[in-house]
Amino acid sequence: MEVNGFIIKQMREDAGLPRDTFSAICPPAELELIEVKNEGALEVILDLCGKLNIFYHQAFPEATLLTEVSLLNIVRSLHLRQEFSSVLFLLDTYGKKITYNNARIVGHLLYFRAYANLFGNHDTKKAVYYFQRAYTFLHDEKRYEPLVLRGLATCYQANEEKKRASIFFERAEQLEEKMNTQLQLGPSYYHAACYYADRGNQEKANELCDEGIETLLEVNLSAGLEELFFEKAIIQEDLAEQVQLLKQADYYADLNNNHQLKELINKKLTNN
Repeated sequence: MEVNGFIIKQMREDAGLPRDTFSAICPPAELELIEVKNEGALEVILDLCGKLNIFYHQAFPEATLLTEVSLLNIVRSLHLRQEFSSVLFLLDTYGKKITYNNARIVGHLLYFRAYANLFGNHDTKKAVYYFQRAYTFLHDEKRYEPLVLRGLATCYQANEEKKRASIFFERAEQLEEKMNTQLQLGPSYYHAACYYADRGNQEKANELCDEGIETLLEVNLSAGLEELFFEKAIIQEDLAEQVQLLKQADYYADLNNNHQLKELINKKLTNN
């Protein structure tokens, strides 16, 4: 993702810290790429911001923050980190300025706004409002709909409206019973992608990887993301894109303690 690398470099140098200080986040060579080429993996950029006390909106070009897909990716990552005040700041400052072309993205951002109001500000009134708006965009997305219904149920429960809360919890459970269990989601997408890749249908394999990654992120599940990013990486022809995807795979392999895949990723990165 595009980043204001000069700000990261300036803050690091002002603090008198060499690049290898951040080796737990990324190798010095990767940090140099971020600072000089203004390009890096999203999770790495967010980690660096945290270590250097950089406001997230300063780390990204305004054009990136005003692009619907990029804003969604940043907000989703901050949501997973439970940084709710940052989610609301970005949505209030940049989200309202965007001309959206994708209704699903609008629904996702409304969901994250609702969640941040509920668990960050403990404002159930606003949360209900935004969950209901999100539902109008996402009611036909079977993997996402239960999350919105559970959010509404949690709001009603917090307001001691037990009967309404029970109704929405039951509706969410009924939908979830029709879906695969969350732990099956990653492997099912991964094996399907491998199937098509092995048969030369790279386009379909890439599509399944993208869908699987989006699905797991939406249901706040990291298990399996490393395999999907890895499979997506190895079918890319563009070397730079492949490296970035391998770094994403490496991040989640670390997170999920997938040491076997991490060794394979490191070999690929070394060869590149």
